[in-house]
Amino acid sequence: MLNPQEKIISFENLAAWRETRGSEVGKLVLTNGVFDLLHSGHLQYLYEASLLGDLLVCINDDAGTTQLKGSTRPVHKAEDRAFMLASLQAVSAVCVFPGHNASEAIALARPDIYVKGGDYCEGSLDRKEYAVLKKINATIKFIPFVESYSTTALIERIKALPDAKTPADWPKQLDPALAMLYTRRSIRKFCDKAVSQDTLRELIKAGMAAPSARARNPWEFVIVQDQARKHELAEILPAGAFLVDAAATIIVCGDIDKANDQSESFMLQDCSLAAQNIMLAINAFRLGSCCLGIHPRQERVTALQNMFKLPKNIIPIMGITLGWPAEQKEPRSNFSEKALHWY
Repeated sequence: MLNPQEKIISFENLAAWRETRGSEVGKLVLTNGVFDLLHSGHLQYLYEASLLGDLLVCINDDAGTTQLKGSTRPVHKAEDRAFMLASLQAVSAVCVFPGHNASEAIALARPDIYVKGGDYCEGSLDRKEYAVLKKINATIKFIPFVESYSTTALIERIKALPDAKTPADWPKQLDPALAMLYTRRSIRKFCDKAVSQDTLRELIKAGMAAPSARARNPWEFVIVQDQARKHELAEILPAGAFLVDAAATIIVCGDIDKANDQSESFMLQDCSLAAQNIMLAINAFRLGSCCLGIHPRQERVTALQNMFKLPKNIIPIMGITLGWPAEQKEPRSNFSEKALHWY
């Protein structure tokens, strides 16, 4: 087996290394990222990338990683990350590049094929990197994202272990232990990429874990994936033109007959809690979402009841449009001390 150190190329020697490959060897495949804490999702992704040719993995140096991920990252130094990657059979070479942007490394390596995970699309690639890829005429491929795996989620699970200390640094005014709440933002730009029915089922399963008055669970869910239906839905919801570009819209409905005391208020409370659970689960899956109001606009309620042939006791309350995000927003809280009343 080749010594992993022999597979690690310095950034200064990357162009020369590329020249020595010549044209008789296989295609050069390049991917880039931080690769801080390797998990099964990384390994599956790298294996599938290696099937396309000789895989070069370019990783951000420590300063670039901190710039991208915050002051608590990286967990592993660049030389350690490079050695771990170089130890993998799927990886042919590793290069550590300076900064947060891989455009210069891509230009020096001149890959035949550039690979990113399925949580990206061409519209969400770094614009400088994308420009270099187009200039060198590299083929861009997206490998399906391995759901339920992420370094950030892994770190959050580690921090949640008993006696684990949570660093209070990102963002300074917000508790990072609640990052899943603060990073949930309304997303209105989406990549052209499907979300599997298995994932949609998991999201709704999370919704059904919400509390309900006297455990009546009065919720029903309509899942819209068909493109023609999306266009119909967008006509009914004037603020939701973007939903035609999303993977799906989940319409959260309430069954007034099932609600506690057949109360509309209890029904709305129960279904709102379920909807919030779904949106947090969407964030946990690294997807994006936006909530669209339906109830109490009677014309919208009636139009959707007619569109989906819902009985009168099933009342559409809100839509949750979701998909792979093509925009990013900063975490935030709308906290106001004035809204607190202590007794």
